[in-house]
Amino acid sequence: MTTEFKKQTGIDLSEFIRRKKIQEAERLLETDRSLSDIGVLLGFSSQSHFTRVFKEIHGMTPTEFRKRHQK
Repeated sequence: MTTEFKKQTGIDLSEFIRRKKIQEAERLLETDRSLSDIGVLLGFSSQSHFTRVFKEIHGMTPTEFRKRHQK
């Protein structure tokens, strides 16, 4: 099943899930939820893990992202 997913999408299922979690994190960072709440809600093992994955994808920390995208 995961092999078929990769054939269809070009990425591993785990990478797809990781990207979806970060997309949801982007939305949640526009709220007043804490970083630790967001990390827990999205199933990251710790706030530092959440921050590390977010930075790998965006090149900035969730805090930096939040500051740049505040309304």
